[in-house]
Order: sequence, then structure tokens, then C-alpha cells
Amino acid sequence: MDAKLIRNEFESGPGYTLGRLFVDEGGFLCWILEPEDRHLHQDMELETIKARKVKGKTAIPAGRYRIRLRKSPSFGGKWYAQPYGGKMPYLWGVPGFESVMIHPGNRPEDTAGCLLPGMRQHGIRGQVFESVKAWQDLMKFYIWPAYQRGEEIWLTIE
Repeated sequence: MDAKLIRNEFESGPGYTLGRLFVDEGGFLCWILEPEDRHLHQDMELETIKARKVKGKTAIPAGRYRIRLRKSPSFGGKWYAQPYGGKMPYLWGVPGFESVMIHPGNRPEDTAGCLLPGMRQHGIRGQVFESVKAWQDLMKFYIWPAYQRGEEIWLTIE
């Protein structure tokens, strides 16, 4: 499974970055909220990434990352994670970042550097809405079936 997150500078502001998530099998799926984009890229020197990064307040460097499922100590007990044995999707190999998860949330302060899906983004700048619904759709229709088929799951961030 391949997914693509396209960031849009016109829909970003101080403290947040908003993007659109597309999946190879169905086109646009949902919005993604992240912390502020500091224009990092996966191919940059690690020292450059670390120098620009603000812990918990920096969007993921643009690049291509494998998504793997693992049990989450903080989100695994949530009701929405139970159908998946408490497993949550994580991005692997993000330079300068640890434990980058895709999980529900609504505001930049909910991200701590993670990706927050949302069905809607209108009304209040820098927020997404119906995040649990967007996360459930992403898991139920895309990530979980690919995982069960033994497929690799990738996310490209542009």
C-alpha cells in the first residue's frame, strides 16, 4: 500500500501544518495535521535536521517512510485501537525523530510531532475535526488490510 501526504503552505500557519492524505486505491482520504513545517527533508544531514527541529513542534521531514504496526503503550488501550490488538501505525526511519505515530487528535498541541488525521478542517485554522473517524477509516480500509495481506505500507510526504 502506498499513501501520499501533500502539504499545502497556504493551509499552514505558525505552529501547524495541514496536508491532504491520498491513498493509491481511493484518492483523497482525509486531512492530516502536524506541527510547524520547518522545511526538513529525509536526505538532509542528521545534524542539520537536529539543529532545525524543535522537539514536539516540528513536522516530519519530507521523504518516504515505511509504516509498521506495533502495540502502543499510550494509545493501545483506547477503544478505537482494540479491534487491532492495541496496534497503532508508526513511521519508521524518520531521521531525528522517535516514535512517530498516526493517531487521533485535533490541535497542534495534540501532535507532539505525530500525524493527526481528520475528516474536516473548516472553521478554525490549525485544527482538524472527526479525527477518530478519519483514523478508523485509514486503519479499517487501508492499513489493516494491507498489514493482514503481508504487504509493505509506505507513506510519502511532500
